[in-house]
Amino acid sequence: MQRHYTLLTLLTIFIVATAVYGAFAIFKVASLPVQVNIVDAHTAVIEPIAGIPLPADIRAGDQIDLSTQPPGTREVIGINTLSAYLAASLPLGHAYDFVIQRGNTQVTVPVTAVHLGDASGISVIQWIYVLQSFVFAGLALLIIWRGRNRATAGMALWTIGNMAGGAAVFPLDGLAGVAMVATANFGYVLARVGFYVMADAIARPILSPSMRRFYLVAFVLILAAGSVLFSLGGPFLYTFTGWAGGLLPRAGLLWSAGYLVPVILLFSAYQYASVAQRLRLRWMLWSGVIFLLGVVASNTPILTVQFSVATTDICQLLGVTGFLYAVLRHRVMDVSVLLDRTLVYGAVTALVIGTLATVNSLVQHAALGTSASLLLQVVVPLSLGIVLTRVRAYMDRIVERVFFRKKYLADRALRRFARLCSRFELADELTATGIADIRQHLGARGVAIYERRGEEYICVRHTGEVVYPQHVKIDDTAFVAARADQNDIDLSEFHSALGSDGYVFPMAAHGEMQYVLVCANRPGERYPVDERTLLAHVAHEMGMSLYALRMQAKAKVVEALAKAPLTSLPEVQTQARTLLNAVTVG
Repeated sequence: MQRHYTLLTLLTIFIVATAVYGAFAIFKVASLPVQVNIVDAHTAVIEPIAGIPLPADIRAGDQIDLSTQPPGTREVIGINTLSAYLAASLPLGHAYDFVIQRGNTQVTVPVTAVHLGDASGISVIQWIYVLQSFVFAGLALLIIWRGRNRATAGMALWTIGNMAGGAAVFPLDGLAGVAMVATANFGYVLARVGFYVMADAIARPILSPSMRRFYLVAFVLILAAGSVLFSLGGPFLYTFTGWAGGLLPRAGLLWSAGYLVPVILLFSAYQYASVAQRLRLRWMLWSGVIFLLGVVASNTPILTVQFSVATTDICQLLGVTGFLYAVLRHRVMDVSVLLDRTLVYGAVTALVIGTLATVNSLVQHAALGTSASLLLQVVVPLSLGIVLTRVRAYMDRIVERVFFRKKYLADRALRRFARLCSRFELADELTATGIADIRQHLGARGVAIYERRGEEYICVRHTGEVVYPQHVKIDDTAFVAARADQNDIDLSEFHSALGSDGYVFPMAAHGEMQYVLVCANRPGERYPVDERTLLAHVAHEMGMSLYALRMQAKAKVVEALAKAPLTSLPEVQTQARTLLNAVTVG
């Protein structure tokens, strides 16, 4: 896949700047000191915000006629209602005239924008938002630099759109503020499009084209209706006409349904997916459901604003973290990223060295002082180093067996099989056990062993769902490359009869490649370097053992020829011809 590094660099700058600015601006947000709950298209009720005193002459439960508010007040109501409390900011100290309906009379009361830092629980919400922003940024950077397919492109658009929408926190009011909120919500429109593209790409190999078209039509209709009525059109409709129907919670539900369609699409794909695909889809499904709950809470603030915003931020943080975990751990999408033991061991080493330096510094300053002898100043750090080295070895074992337990068990099982290869006495048992262990412990979709016989390679053992050809010509490009390099060969780099998915491992012995091991990749991911190294080791040990068994068979035939009576010669010659047909020059 060709990469446009200029575009990637610009996107990286945008993502980092957006995350940093959003983390800064969230603590500077100013808003109305009251919550305006819209009851119907023309009526709203004023409610207090916990921790912020009501303005003078404003009472909890005051009703306002939305259509009679001055233009400036309409714009501010549109901004604060649609922005869900923290997603937009007003100029601090600006006053706006609210027309309050009390009985048969109307009272005009100025309401001044205040800093929201005094609201109850606001600091916790702000820090959750900051954490969510940086998780979004990390996921976005990972995907744009390492993503390689349509699903990752959709997820990149989803993450960047959400970041752009959430960071549009500028102190504006009037039409500029309404336009800012609408622009921010356009980022959320792009995010919904990206989320659908991602879900559709995952469902493409599972669902039929007609079913996918149905979901596409439903998504386009719901997204268009929600955008026109609520996110893009709602504030402008109210500002210019006084009709607030586009700002009602039920309109927010329509806007939230833009995420509901792709989540249902993922559930449909899960229903028809294979067992291996379901294991990888499960995290995506539940992460999508949790994220959708956060979106619903954001767009339908039927409870207090603090509770709605806290629910939104917590659900979205959990959802995004789940997506990040699914990409890294389960590799639901094709992301060329290696999260291997080297990184974790490096972190453990850095932790141990940092602990050593800290403890040594504390001991020297608190216990030894400046009057300690030179010998003591040398012995103490050395002793600490010896102790912490043993601690580091112990921590490495914990990391290996806990954090990489599945990988650790697979590695141990295959290395044990490699050690036992030389003890097998039957070639058929050796090859059958080998491909069964590889498929079981590495989860390969298909494993096959080819043996050279005459002028072609014959598939002598096969397991898994991948169908390999029974006969492959001797000069197939993958086999030629394996004979030339004597190393694992990536089938995606060659036009081979074996297909383009997986690797070829030569089972060479003494320069001869009598056997070849072929392994398909796991669904949606390639084998990392350490697993390919392990497979190459297993293939080499199997090749050496099969070579030894063949030499033993040849020795038995020679011995039989030397001792056999004339009547038994035809049978011995048949055995010799079978072995001769399998002989290769390498």
